[in-house]
Amino acid sequence: MISNEVTCIKEDSKGNIWIGSKGGITLFHDDKKIFITVEDGLPSNHISTIEEDVDGNFYIGTDKGLIKLLVGSIDEKKDFVFETTPIDIMNIDVTDVLISKSKDVWITTFNYGAFVIQHDKKVIHITKKNGLLTSSLTKIFEDRSGNIWMGTNGAGLIKYGNKAFTYFNNIEGLNNPSIFSITSDKDDNIWVSTNDDGIFKYNGITSTQYTTTNGLGSNTVRASLFDKHGNLWFATSNGLTRYKNGVFKTFTTNDGLPSNNIRSLLLDTSDNIWVGTYGGGLSKYNYTNFTNYTVKDGLSHDFIHSLYQDSKGNIWIGTGNGVTKYANNTFTSYSKSSGFCNLYIGCIAEDKYGKMWFGTDRCAVRYDGMDFKSITVTDGLSSNIIYLLKGDKNGNMWVGTNNGIDRINFDNYGQIKQIKNYKAKQGFKGVECNSRAIFEDDKHNLWIGTVKGVVKYDPSEDRTNVFEPKIHINNIKLFFENVNWLGYSKDLIKWSNLPEHLVLENDKNHLTFEYSAINLTFPEDIQYRFQLTPFDKKWYDATNKASATYSNLPPGEYTFNVIAGNEDGVWNQNPTSYSFKISPPWWQRWWVILLFTIFIFYSIYKISSFKEKQQLKVNNELEKKVKERTSLIESQKNEKEILLKEIHHRVKNNMQVIISLLSIQSNYTSDKKAIALFDEAKNRIRSMALIHEKMYQTGDLALIDFQDYIMALTNDLISTYSINCDIFLDIKIDKVKFGIDTLIPLGLLFNEIISNTLKYAFINKKKGKIIIHLSYDEKQNSYSLLIGDNGLGMPTGMLEKEDGSLGMELIKIFVSQLDGTIERLKDTGTLYQIIFLPRD
Repeated sequence: MISNEVTCIKEDSKGNIWIGSKGGITLFHDDKKIFITVEDGLPSNHISTIEEDVDGNFYIGTDKGLIKLLVGSIDEKKDFVFETTPIDIMNIDVTDVLISKSKDVWITTFNYGAFVIQHDKKVIHITKKNGLLTSSLTKIFEDRSGNIWMGTNGAGLIKYGNKAFTYFNNIEGLNNPSIFSITSDKDDNIWVSTNDDGIFKYNGITSTQYTTTNGLGSNTVRASLFDKHGNLWFATSNGLTRYKNGVFKTFTTNDGLPSNNIRSLLLDTSDNIWVGTYGGGLSKYNYTNFTNYTVKDGLSHDFIHSLYQDSKGNIWIGTGNGVTKYANNTFTSYSKSSGFCNLYIGCIAEDKYGKMWFGTDRCAVRYDGMDFKSITVTDGLSSNIIYLLKGDKNGNMWVGTNNGIDRINFDNYGQIKQIKNYKAKQGFKGVECNSRAIFEDDKHNLWIGTVKGVVKYDPSEDRTNVFEPKIHINNIKLFFENVNWLGYSKDLIKWSNLPEHLVLENDKNHLTFEYSAINLTFPEDIQYRFQLTPFDKKWYDATNKASATYSNLPPGEYTFNVIAGNEDGVWNQNPTSYSFKISPPWWQRWWVILLFTIFIFYSIYKISSFKEKQQLKVNNELEKKVKERTSLIESQKNEKEILLKEIHHRVKNNMQVIISLLSIQSNYTSDKKAIALFDEAKNRIRSMALIHEKMYQTGDLALIDFQDYIMALTNDLISTYSINCDIFLDIKIDKVKFGIDTLIPLGLLFNEIISNTLKYAFINKKKGKIIIHLSYDEKQNSYSLLIGDNGLGMPTGMLEKEDGSLGMELIKIFVSQLDGTIERLKDTGTLYQIIFLPRD
């Protein structure tokens, strides 16, 4: 080797070995040794580092600078071709070189900090001014998330994270703390407007200041825009200033403006310039004259702070008294709409879903065309004081506050998906944004005015951290105390020394799980979610707390699951888990439950057997008593039945005696009318006697089969009157039984009607028919009786006469006793329909 003092070793992509030393480089190439020294073009023989880029070229760091060795010139001929780097500082002591994933070349030095050579050859010099604690750096490394780590000489480790934000601390005007407007011209120059130093034009290298001495209306400029005609317009506190072809011209109230104090500007799609004034209302300039609008025309306030034209062509005006929409030549005020947490509208924007956003000093408000919804820190904003709003060309909504700037992403349905906060640790060192000071250039870069000057945001450098945090369960505590888990298990998990197959007694049921996750980008922004199955029905909401406590856990088998999420909302797909078991108390163990169950069933059996014997004994005694009482009741019943039958028999015999007496008495008169009266009386008594006869002949002393009774009564009457006519009986009677209270008036009623039929209906007739139909209507709960004949018929009106015959009067009386009604039907002969209700 060229020297024994080796400083670095490198194996290249082809398998060659490069050895750096204090005497130069020794290259082992195809079994040959090639020495490279200052005589071959190195700036110094003291080699500190060798790094190969993606093209096979080598960056060689020495104590006197960095040089690039081109790949095509490396051979034993030693016709090396070196290329200098664009770093303009000579003799820098290079300590390490890194080719990043983005193909940038990072160089650390012993005394000049770090340099970044970008792919476009642009050099970024990182020193204490950019936040380094020291300029003496020793090593550099890039992790999987793209973070750059630099080792220092005495100041520890430095992480260089988000490279999306660029600062212009050394550019005059761009480092002004009171920038309130940013725009660009056709040459891509950036124009910044300040509150007290006029305006500055930045061409990418240097800046040029313009003030009132150059023709600007005032050094207080709050808004700016670039129109389609190549003009720049500036809203000053002393009029509207136009910059055209290097010349400033200011329009004031003398030209038609309502006020010279201008706060906001808007160029609409019709090429009109809208001018918002501080107290004078709104003005529209069509490049010829000004048209002014105030509260008299429908504005909600004359102090105009912000202007915006949406995708539908509506003009939105933010005032000190809410927001007003101008559409179809009409102003509509929303100052009384619910959802606004404050009526001061400092900024307005529209997202890609057509929803309007309004910034106040208490919240942001989103309007979907129907409702106004406030969005605050509880939803994820860094602050409720909103200074600027901007919907960028990538579909994000940017919200600038007094505590950083926030990027809002939306899902496919236009709902808020994620709010990412950018503060100092995320690379945004502007801290507080200025009102409405944001501009997006043609390359999608955002230029933001802050109290630290202009900050440029390059979205291509803002890489999402797609790596899941690595999460581990570190410890488990019992009742908030650390435990020596060797007393519970001999098998411990190596990483955490937690026991495998942990089984706890039932009184060891207060557990605290401690866990942690590794995220190299922003470890302080790690969020955790956890769930204890089956105890928890769902995952707990995200929290930054790295422990979870469960108390009074019932016996059972459990698994504790935990996941972690990084600052970009990337969560672990698979949770880290720990399973354990809490044993039941001795009285809940299976063998105890089994013995207890057997005992219960045995006890139930014994008790049941005892009760069964007792019940059997009681049943036998009861059965004996029941038999005795039944025998007694039956004997009493028989006695009563015998007595009732005897009574009915005696009543029937007595009625027969009465009939006999009437027959004897009738023999002592020759008056035919008197004899007829005796016969009618006998028939009525016979119908009642027949009832009593049926009562003692039947087994049921309470009820009599009505059909048997009617047949017997009818036949008896026919035989009594012995008329010279063939009688046909049309009898249709439902199977019914009546008590004596119904049967006596019903029997007498039959007797009267049938007797009249036999006496008068069939005179001089050889044949006749007697009709008796009885039916029961369940729906009406009533009986219907059709009774009569097909004989000569009774004169009309006999039933209705008050002074009719005795027979007809008796018929009415008996119907009344049945609580019924009687009607004569218009039919051949005499036919009655009688409706009566049950009485028994």
